[in-house]
Amino acid sequence: MKYQGRILVASLMAGAFTTASPLLAQVAAPPADPAPAAEQAAPGWATKLTAGFSTKSGNTESDSYSGRVESGTTIGKTILAMLLEGNYAENETTDAEGVTKDEQTEGSAKFNANVKQRFDGFYLYADELATHDSIADIKLRNVASTGVGTFLADSDAFKFSVDAGVAYVTERALEDDDYFALRFGERIDYKVNEIVSVWEKMEVTPEASDFGNALVAFEAGIESALTKTIAFGVTLKVDHDSEPNEGVERTDTVLGAHVALSL
Repeated sequence: MKYQGRILVASLMAGAFTTASPLLAQVAAPPADPAPAAEQAAPGWATKLTAGFSTKSGNTESDSYSGRVESGTTIGKTILAMLLEGNYAENETTDAEGVTKDEQTEGSAKFNANVKQRFDGFYLYADELATHDSIADIKLRNVASTGVGTFLADSDAFKFSVDAGVAYVTERALEDDDYFALRFGERIDYKVNEIVSVWEKMEVTPEASDFGNALVAFEAGIESALTKTIAFGVTLKVDHDSEPNEGVERTDTVLGAHVALSL
């Protein structure tokens, strides 16, 4: 079942982009005066490195250290984005002899890749999300999804997008699980001024045959530039699993501060 599901989602992704390519050729108007090839700059990747400190409640009361790498680019009407982040926490404990020692209490990692192909008034997307969370007893959770979305607002200062699609979830934990799901997402990016920017995003992924089993991920943050390349920010993250492993809380809340370096 798990292999059939992965093949079907992959086929949906490939089919969506294959079908859409001829449409893009029809709606995309050629540039009036294209510059010579030698004068056209190759699209560059905007990369941001983040190091932060967080305090977490839910499955564990702990302080943790985090690292994050984000990178993205736009090539024509194609938007590419990737993210890799990890968290590590230690907690001082005292054993029966009264000896204090450091003990690892949690470790997590997440990888996300997203592709959007824009058309007039809408976009098609393909998304791959893989996570590992030791405190929640999740060895690996993989969510592959594809669907359609639109920008309700799309300016340099304010962007607001919404999308919906289908997904296939593979989970390796105390009890392995594989199922088809729906996916609904939205994101807001607002540049308040030349220094301050805020963002908010949320994804809801309910199982297609049982809406009572759903994954919810929410993130909101604010960032203020200190220099042209260095910024300070605060982020709030809330992750909810309506049917977690036994002995695991449904909701994790993380409030963190970070320093970001833009390359």
